[in-house]
Amino acid sequence: MTLDLSEYKNSIYHNPQRYDDQYWWKKNDIEFWKNIYNQSKGKKVLELGCGTGRLAIPLIKCGADYTGIEISQEFCDYAEKKIISNGLKPNIINEDFRDFNTNDQYDIIFIGFNTFLHLLTDSDALQCLESVKKHMHSQSLFYIDIFVPDPLFLYSPEKRVKNLEYVDSANNKTMYVDEICHYDKSTEINKVTWIYYSKNKAKEEKYQFTMRMYYPDTMNRMITDTGLHINRLWGDHDFNEFNESSELQIYECQL
Repeated sequence: MTLDLSEYKNSIYHNPQRYDDQYWWKKNDIEFWKNIYNQSKGKKVLELGCGTGRLAIPLIKCGADYTGIEISQEFCDYAEKKIISNGLKPNIINEDFRDFNTNDQYDIIFIGFNTFLHLLTDSDALQCLESVKKHMHSQSLFYIDIFVPDPLFLYSPEKRVKNLEYVDSANNKTMYVDEICHYDKSTEINKVTWIYYSKNKAKEEKYQFTMRMYYPDTMNRMITDTGLHINRLWGDHDFNEFNESSELQIYECQL
């Protein structure tokens, strides 16, 4: 994930095992990416912000010549071990996907599961898109998968709300996560605090992360300003066209 490194150590991204535990439910996009790969004429795949290898493993099993870029060394090490434990060969590179260079080109490049939202400024986003273009050939396809911001949620009063629960694999305890959001409409930045606790609430841990809320008009401008062409815009992982009620915005782009 692309993060402000000054806040990295106090973010949810410093512990890859916890990340996997709390996102145990995130499987609804796997078939989507497998379908994208299987419909492609090429084998070379680059994922930006590959995290713990959640999408790497099914894509490699499909036959992809897969490369992942990940800014967190802890996540890189964890992803490599997880991929190897599945009998597969890892190729994970520890770099910031705003400015990367693998000296290669790919048939498919993608940024999945809201990772693009960690690009907090126009400058960061445009730098990332320019880096992507350098790794594309004339037939390459580039994908971005993010949610559509919900103004009713963002502009509601700040309050602590229940977010998720999961089983901590380190001690087999059920953990709960509450969320507090602080949205700055002038910058479109959402500062999120996640509060972790067990059933007896004897101890709470707080972690923070920051996300930019990209609306569809901003995404369209960003993508086209870099000279990329938007082929398709889907509103879900079932390949339905984007409309005003869509919760996701998934872009397919080409040079």
